[in-house]
Amino acid sequence: MMERQPIRPAIRLLHLDVLRGFALFGILLVNFEWFTRSTQAMLLGSATDMGGLDGLAARSIVWLAESKFFPLFSMLFGMGFALMMDRAQAAGRPFVGTYVRRLLALAVFGLCHIAFVWSGDILFMYALIAFLMLLFFRKTPTRRLYKWAIACWLFPLIVTAGFAAMSSLLPEDHEVRLETVEAMQAGYEALLVRIEYGERIHQHGSFPENVGQRIRDFAVLSRELSFFWIPMVLGYFLFGRWLLESGIMMNPEQHAARLRRWQVWGLAIGLPTALVADPLLREAHHMLPDGRLVLGLMLYLGASIALSLAYLAIVTRHAERLRFLAPAGRMALTHYLLQSLFWITIFYGYGFGAWGRIPRAMQVLLTLIFFAAQVGLSHVWMKRHRYGPMEWVWRAMTHLRWPV
Repeated sequence: MMERQPIRPAIRLLHLDVLRGFALFGILLVNFEWFTRSTQAMLLGSATDMGGLDGLAARSIVWLAESKFFPLFSMLFGMGFALMMDRAQAAGRPFVGTYVRRLLALAVFGLCHIAFVWSGDILFMYALIAFLMLLFFRKTPTRRLYKWAIACWLFPLIVTAGFAAMSSLLPEDHEVRLETVEAMQAGYEALLVRIEYGERIHQHGSFPENVGQRIRDFAVLSRELSFFWIPMVLGYFLFGRWLLESGIMMNPEQHAARLRRWQVWGLAIGLPTALVADPLLREAHHMLPDGRLVLGLMLYLGASIALSLAYLAIVTRHAERLRFLAPAGRMALTHYLLQSLFWITIFYGYGFGAWGRIPRAMQVLLTLIFFAAQVGLSHVWMKRHRYGPMEWVWRAMTHLRWPV
């Protein structure tokens, strides 16, 4: 098994910047739906009950993009951890204190994003989970990182499967089963009420009312999804570290055959698996775990990992041709926040009030147009500056000095 490879201390890896730019596009494509829906509705899954072009667009995003780009972005976050740690060690600089400040700054960005812009934030969760990685896995040998990643991915699925299996063994009229079903059904009905209320606030409420609603939305999502999201994201972080420390993403030209295999097998396995998982999850009751939901989640995870690796392999192998994405990748934090700020202003009632007026197919077109504008803006900005605006602030908060 490959051990950690030495990392050159002061280079910019083009393919990682290109990958960030590519992932940024996919994240906007998926998030666009939730800029004009209550984020609490994430607990029920994406809306696919549409026909025509809107239905085709919605289903295509579920099959090809949903939970396929955030794993890629998370792996890149893990690679960034590995780069920072190795470069700090090579230069004889302290790492832990610097990285803790980096995460604290990211948490501040995330909290501000949640309260003042959009509750579907990922930055605050990244900061918290990266603390766990720093605390428990900083010294984990390279050869074990991918094994821990797999364990993290499987843990919530195994627990959910066990719960569903135990529930199915009880007679339908058993008191415990009846009470569990009743509690979950009550929770489901309460969720529908909260979703409807939240959407009214987003459509017609004032900015302060929306701040309160965003905080409530994030609290609910954190409570309901943390059991799945924390181990899943931690697994992607660790897998990203393995990709870099093993040399695969540090020197991809030396691992071209492996990347080609990931591209072929990732698409061959990921696409049909995503197609099978979709109807299982749509027909299952997300608030009442059963065998169908468990199987759907397992296939969904498999498709997410397979397709994200296929995308990683494709983009890495063709990074030189896709280098136009690199400036956007270098400004990923700025553009991630800008995407939320712009579209929330367009959709919410205290902005331009376009909530619910843009069909799903049109959202795809607007994603392409908006992201193209972001790429163009990135080229202009990076010709004059070393860092994006928010990257500059993040670096200043991390190193406690003005970047030059």
